Amino acid sequence: MYKKIIIAVMCVAAISVLTTGCQMTGTQKGTAAGAGLGAALGAGIGALAGNAGMGAAIGAGVGAVGGGLTGDHMDNKREAAEKADLQRQLELERQSGSSQGQNKIDAHYEYVKKRKWVDTSKNERVWVEERVDGDRRIEGHYEDRNVPSGHWDEYEEKIWIPEHFE
Repeated sequence: MYKKIIIAVMCVAAISVLTTGCQMTGTQKGTAAGAGLGAALGAGIGALAGNAGMGAAIGAGVGAVGGGLTGDHMDNKREAAEKADLQRQLELERQSGSSQGQNKIDAHYEYVKKRKWVDTSKNERVWVEERVDGDRRIEGHYEDRNVPSGHWDEYEEKIWIPEHFE
């Protein structure tokens, strides 16, 4: 019985470690890997103590928290290193003069604020009083009239900016 639980937990741990793909952030990868490894270790320790399931659950929770914190820390370090590298590259570009005093800007996405008119006009049924138009009498009647209205809707759009010199 315990061997089956341990094997199942180890399979889950292996799958969680192997499926941490490129689409995930470091925090997500660390959480998944920590949960898998924590569950495996917890199941092993729990089996020795007499309750492999409880050990796996506790190990998965502790591993997920630890892995998430470690992954977040690694993400922050990587982002800081990338920013420092970009600053160094920009400074070297300014000093080299190879771009004739221009700064090279790498291709990137930018968010641009845009506006569009949202038309909320509606037709309204209005009573028109009886009137005389020249020598012709027009009786009272209902008319459908357009009541113009609307507002500007502001939104952001993500656009691609190609590499260029400033």
